[in-house]
Amino acid sequence: MSTGWETTINTGNPQQDQATIQAWQQQVAAQGLSLQVTPMPQGGYHVKAVAMGAQQAPAPQQAYGAPQGGYGGQQGGAPQGGYGAPQGGYGAPQGGAPQGGGAFGGAAAGGVFAAAGAAMNTNPSAQPWNANAAAGIAPGQSMTLEKVKYLRKVYGLLGMSALAAIVSGGLITSELFGTQTLPLRDGRTVEVPAMVYTMLETPALMWAAFGALFVSTFIASWVSKVKVVNVIALFGVAALMGLDLAPMVWVASIKGELGLTASAAPVRDAGIMTLAVFGGITGYVFVTKKDFSYLKGFLSMAVWALFAACLLTFVFQSEAFSLAVAGIGALITMAMLLYVTSYIFRNSEMDDPVGDALALLVQLRNLFMFLLRLFMSSRD
Repeated sequence: MSTGWETTINTGNPQQDQATIQAWQQQVAAQGLSLQVTPMPQGGYHVKAVAMGAQQAPAPQQAYGAPQGGYGGQQGGAPQGGYGAPQGGYGAPQGGAPQGGGAFGGAAAGGVFAAAGAAMNTNPSAQPWNANAAAGIAPGQSMTLEKVKYLRKVYGLLGMSALAAIVSGGLITSELFGTQTLPLRDGRTVEVPAMVYTMLETPALMWAAFGALFVSTFIASWVSKVKVVNVIALFGVAALMGLDLAPMVWVASIKGELGLTASAAPVRDAGIMTLAVFGGITGYVFVTKKDFSYLKGFLSMAVWALFAACLLTFVFQSEAFSLAVAGIGALITMAMLLYVTSYIFRNSEMDDPVGDALALLVQLRNLFMFLLRLFMSSRD
């Protein structure tokens, strides 16, 4: 690694900027170099590698907004700060930009929003230096290695927990535990998996399954940072999701086979649509890196309104009203996925992968449920 290279660090997360600078300092120190760090007025830092012991040249005022007289110094008798103590505190960009917001994680999974954090400052003209493989950032790469590793962990946990939910639901709807004969209104009979039959014949059990899922989701969000316990709680929630959705999935499958639904295969179509929406939202946020934190206020009210509307469907017993709630619920859940994904990509403090995976998992479950309700609507 040669001296003289320079670049900018501006992830939008002051703590992450600081961690990146510290990591680089250790790496260049092993090669007899040191980093000169200058805060930028638009947020972030300009860093330059120089030989160990070299004096830092005063940063041009027009380029970076740093006062003359050396790093951390000000004219007019202001106290001079040493290296590593920029004005306003390390990690606080000039101009009063707020630091990153509170954790989101599992709180959003229960419909309760935490602070989404400050808007991310970007510098489109900044390009990573071309000899920084040791720091884990390839030329043209817009994310730090730490962020990439964190996202892999989040989506890895999400994939495994989603698989756990599918396996759980598959076991409940299988004939592994036996079957029961259920007569239909037209005189035909169908064989129902024993556990699904029990839940259909005892509505209190379905309410109990939903209540257990609701409570366990909050518990999982509370322990999302407790090692080992958090992973167990995440997969416990996933298993309860499979149990809770099993009767609905089985009924949709049977109605589809009998030709009573708008879709010939409602479960398949709902699953494909859920994956398509999730993939589209994830790709859009990843490519555009837009901030959707402005949706927080609207969604915090919409989620509770939707919850109340879902309860009313059991009161009115109206097909039209139920489908309307499902359609609106699907749109609100898509907006929630957009918000949560944007938060994870832009504002996450990268210290709660289980909580972030849980938030995504809950929204995927809700989206699948609403879409399944639409696809299993009656043909009449």
